[in-house]
Formats: sequence, structure tokens, C-alpha cells
Amino acid sequence: MANFKKDGDKLLDRNGHRLATLDGKYIRDAHGSRIGMIDGKSIRDSHGNRIAEFDGRVIRDAHGSRIAESRDIEKAIDNAPGSSISSVAFWVFFVR
Repeated sequence: MANFKKDGDKLLDRNGHRLATLDGKYIRDAHGSRIGMIDGKSIRDSHGNRIAEFDGRVIRDAHGSRIAESRDIEKAIDNAPGSSISSVAFWVFFVR
């Protein structure tokens, strides 16, 4: 059983507490602070620095090193299709 669950545009922990929300292209934490954004196939931090990139199967860090695959996201987050960029962003910021 995964410790996280995706419910629409929200990421919940196993107790049902909201950890993050997708607000358009922005990822916000439980307090509403912007912690990152989705920019096409790139995931950027709150300062606009690219921290990860997703090609539909493999997640790579800013240096191009492979850090995970889409199936790793599906194992870690319930109801999260691994091919979804929002699921990848939640994984990068909260699960990894």
C-alpha cells in the first residue's frame, strides 16, 4: 500500500491530510505557498530553476541523470497515473 494518494488535483498522505494542490501550473503546499511549477515537460522550483524533466517514461534531474521511472510513481502514489506530469511533480516535491 502506498503512503500517498492523489485525489483529483490534491496529494494526500495516508491519513487523508492534504499535502499539496495543483493550482493551474503551480504546485502549492498545504498552506497555499507556491513551491514549484510545471513548465511543459520540466518541473521547476519556486525560484524558476529546473529541478526535473519528464519524457513520459523516465524522470531525470537537472543534470540529466535518471532518478525514477513512471512505474515508481504508480507504486508510491495511489490513483496517480505515472504518465501524468502532475503526478511526477507531486512525487518530486513530496515523495522522493
